[in-house]
Amino acid sequence: MSIGRWFRTRGLALAFSLCCGTALRAQVQVGSETQLNLDGSISAGYAGSMATDSPDSHGIVLGGTGNFNGSYHSPQFLSFNVSPFFNQSRDNSTYQSITDASGVTASTNLFGGSQFPGYISYSRVFNSESNYTIPGLANFATNADTQTLGVGWSAHFKNLPTFTFGYQQGDSDYSLYGTQQDSFNHFHSVFGTATYTLDGFHLSGGIHYSNTNTLFPEIATGEPAEKSDADTTTYTFNLSRGVFLDGNSWVNFTRNTTGYDALGLHDSQTADIVTAGLAVKPTDKLNAQFSMDYNDNLAGSIFQTVASTGAIVPLTLTSSPSHSWGLFGSAQYAVVTGLYVGGIISHQDQLFVGTSYSSTQYGGSVNYGHSLLGGQFTAGIDIFHNTYADNSGSMLGLLANASYVRRFGAWALSGSFNYSQNVQSLLISYTTSGYGYSASANRRFGRLSWTGAASGSKTLLSGMEGTTSFTQGYSTGLSGRWLGVGGGYSKSSGTGLATATGITTLPPGVPPTLVAAILYGGTTYSASLGSTPRRGLTINGSYVSSRSNTIGGSLASNNKTEQAYAYLNYGFRKVYFTAGYSRLLQGFSASGFAPTTVSTYYFGVSRWFKVF
Repeated sequence: MSIGRWFRTRGLALAFSLCCGTALRAQVQVGSETQLNLDGSISAGYAGSMATDSPDSHGIVLGGTGNFNGSYHSPQFLSFNVSPFFNQSRDNSTYQSITDASGVTASTNLFGGSQFPGYISYSRVFNSESNYTIPGLANFATNADTQTLGVGWSAHFKNLPTFTFGYQQGDSDYSLYGTQQDSFNHFHSVFGTATYTLDGFHLSGGIHYSNTNTLFPEIATGEPAEKSDADTTTYTFNLSRGVFLDGNSWVNFTRNTTGYDALGLHDSQTADIVTAGLAVKPTDKLNAQFSMDYNDNLAGSIFQTVASTGAIVPLTLTSSPSHSWGLFGSAQYAVVTGLYVGGIISHQDQLFVGTSYSSTQYGGSVNYGHSLLGGQFTAGIDIFHNTYADNSGSMLGLLANASYVRRFGAWALSGSFNYSQNVQSLLISYTTSGYGYSASANRRFGRLSWTGAASGSKTLLSGMEGTTSFTQGYSTGLSGRWLGVGGGYSKSSGTGLATATGITTLPPGVPPTLVAAILYGGTTYSASLGSTPRRGLTINGSYVSSRSNTIGGSLASNNKTEQAYAYLNYGFRKVYFTAGYSRLLQGFSASGFAPTTVSTYYFGVSRWFKVF
């Protein structure tokens, strides 16, 4: 008998046993204090795949899932959970993978009811589908092997400090479909914290160290495949105490040290930041707050802000002095229920890359929330006047927002809007402006229910070209007793940073001239259908198409991704018949390769079982 015939014969036998066999039952006793549970499913089916960059394949596929959990003595003393899975894809399960993914997740909690609780968690997944993101658009698909490990422990002593320690590491080795390029993102981190209360003083502090090692996709950076190494060490110390007038006072210290090596450049920056403040509540209607801050390396903090996103930082800052300090005061008064007025005054001085900046700000605010015309209305407005030193002039700033929710008969409506103009950012020499809106509606038509939604936003760094980010999206859906359909459209463009997991938006107030900025833009269309025509039968399908373009460094690319997915599941007793089909088309013009197409299909049966 040939090997292929042997698998077909055994697969048909297994399928017959799944449909006609009885559930496995057993009871396991391991001592008087051990509780164990085991359940899962086994499956057998026929699957095939066709891809443009690999040979076609088809044949009988055996798979399954399991869930093994239990405890010893009590769940608070020791509990665990182990969940393996084998040959699972979105064609035949909830595991979202074009290919057959296999792996295991496990966790355990130790001594949860004692003074020394701890935990261990682990996961390992092979051949799974992951995402590479572009803000506001459909995600690109990647194929990845991932692994994570986490360990933590705490110590709670009576009348002594409380300590917490932990270690985490993760690895993701992946390839972006359509590029034929392997990339990776590896990290590990360790942390420790301590808290203590002494004579009404609340003290806490800690240290956190992290290191990342990344190989970026060429299509994302606009440069040849580039490796980067980054590490960050953060020390914190916090002190707070309750004071008179039902208030609180605090002093916080933070030291951040970030090292970076990429694009042939190396830099390391350390910034010490001190903040202190006092908050009081003289009456039930009035509260006030006063605070100050000092940063001995403002340029280093901006460097660290960019590095913390995981993006490439292609600059080495000058050694010229850089710092900032500020004073802030604010108060808020409740005029009547739902109506609040407030005021603010602040002063900031900054020295950045050899240039001094100074600003004094005065402002007032009004916030209102109350029922209105049968609905709930909330609104607020903040107006600021900024005066700049050295006869640099002055500027008005504005923040406004409003939202309204109400039912009109069979209609349920909601909407919100916000607007900002000349709002100071991380560097007071820059301001941001923008707007955002959202609206939704729902109405029943007999047995049918219709929903619709729209949203959008726009932000920009005032007076600087190439810093605008814009998104808008619309969706609608109609559902009944056994059928639902939906569709959507989104559009997005802006300036971002390349990271190992996709493009992230530019942090507010960071000039794009200081970073390896990427311009992106595109549109996404989507449609979906779901149906339950009879009890136990579920049918789902979806389609997403996205077109985008990216410009980074010396590389411009036109990109596209299309994903279609159909799934059927029918359950009778503990047996399930499943069938599925998925298709991915994805390509990048800058890769030099034709778009990759991957199609997979599956049909088979599975059975749930409980062993003990």
